[in-house]
Amino acid sequence: MVLEGIRRAMYAGSWYEADPEQLRQQLEQFLNNVTTQVDTKSVSPLAPDNPPLEHPVLAIVAPHAGYQFSGQAAAYAYKLVSGQPVKRVFLLGPSHHVGFHGGALPQQIVFQTPFGDLDVDKDVIAELKGYPLFAKMAQVHSVEHSLEMQLPFIRQVLGEVKLVPIVIGTLSDESEIRLMAEILKGYVARGDLVIVSSDFTHFGPRYDYQPFKSDIKEGIRKLDSRAFQLLSTRNLDHFLQFEAETKDTICGFFPCSVLAAMLPEGSKGTLLKYYTSADISSEETTNSVSYLAISFTGNNWPEHPGSTCKAAETIHLTETDKVALLKLARQTVETYVHTKKEPTASGLGIEVSPAMKQRLGVFVTLNKFAKSSQPGQATCESEQGRQLRGCIGYIWPLKTLDQAVIDNAISACSRDYRFNSVMPDELSSIKIEVSVLTPPRRVESYQDIVLGRDGIVLFKEGHQAVFLPHVAPMFGWDLPETLTQLSKKAGLSPDDWKEGCKFDVFQAELFEEH
Repeated sequence: MVLEGIRRAMYAGSWYEADPEQLRQQLEQFLNNVTTQVDTKSVSPLAPDNPPLEHPVLAIVAPHAGYQFSGQAAAYAYKLVSGQPVKRVFLLGPSHHVGFHGGALPQQIVFQTPFGDLDVDKDVIAELKGYPLFAKMAQVHSVEHSLEMQLPFIRQVLGEVKLVPIVIGTLSDESEIRLMAEILKGYVARGDLVIVSSDFTHFGPRYDYQPFKSDIKEGIRKLDSRAFQLLSTRNLDHFLQFEAETKDTICGFFPCSVLAAMLPEGSKGTLLKYYTSADISSEETTNSVSYLAISFTGNNWPEHPGSTCKAAETIHLTETDKVALLKLARQTVETYVHTKKEPTASGLGIEVSPAMKQRLGVFVTLNKFAKSSQPGQATCESEQGRQLRGCIGYIWPLKTLDQAVIDNAISACSRDYRFNSVMPDELSSIKIEVSVLTPPRRVESYQDIVLGRDGIVLFKEGHQAVFLPHVAPMFGWDLPETLTQLSKKAGLSPDDWKEGCKFDVFQAELFEEH
């Protein structure tokens, strides 16, 4: 489907200057006011151990209120990247006007600014549309200001870069946040910049958020400080806990969370500028919005899109690790079938090795074996009597191996829609397989798939299905038959794989109970 249309600059003339020359002067004034890379006086109360700045900058967080409020804070982030060659910007922001789940992709191919247009990277948008959590939603982009408020700065400071603009709605949990991050990481490469548009604490009756009645300024500072510390260290687990406990009104909470999961290991955030709307407006006495400018530096993005995934084609697990993971899966299934409670590895007395703390995709498969016996012979299990009893997994590396095995063992015995839940009297006839996956990578064509080596994920028009590497050889299928069966599993017509499908492949190490 061909993308059409221009995303108009609908907030020009109200939230910022519509006249190009006046807007240019306004932005230049903001940028010229940035005389040091970090405004130490404003940030030291929030970040006493603020990390030193490094280059290149991988990502920035900038606020998105009217420029009279947040423009100076945003300028600190953009001044830092003004000399850095940037080819493309992944622009993430929250939705303020339309409620939805996942990521909204633009139908528009051009985003307008008073300085000139910015082109959308149509190829990346088309690729993302094939993945779960993403869909084209032109209306979301048409009315949303969080992305638009970044566009004049981008055009002025970075020039005619390509855009990958994504408005992020709600995400259900940590797994969905990491899933979106993993998908985006497959496209971000060296020379790209990720920009997250977010204000921080919104305090006061206007925002229905007043968790304290006294020492309000100090209370807001503590909230903003904690949010920054967790985000700057990419501590996603604790960032989610912080939001759940405080209900802090960070409008870009989900985009910030996705960024925390996207950034390379070793990257860290530096606070560049901080103030609130109450600090700069005598009229703001009961309400306050916090504006932070943050940069992220460290290990660079990979040289080529998806190269991080392509490099990870070897799984390093010892035999001891495999035995422990199988034991964990077995005891999880037995515990859940009997009690309907989710256990922990420590509660089951299973020692978790460092290798089991890796984030990798995992499938847990339950096979039921028919019992057969012959006169004078011991009862044996027949391979011909193998019956699939449940198979659920994470394709992407969303959780640590130990937790992923627990999650998917429970799902395999109770949440596989193809089967009834496993009953206690079945447990003795079930054997468990665990498949640990390399991160999936996109292939140009289904002809690049190697049966027996590659697991396959098919995507088309919101449909998705997966086969583990051993499935096709087990049934004796050739590639056309494998893809026909995969199409049917995805709820598509048998021949739908022949046109318009996208394919990811992965490798897997399978080990099973004996």
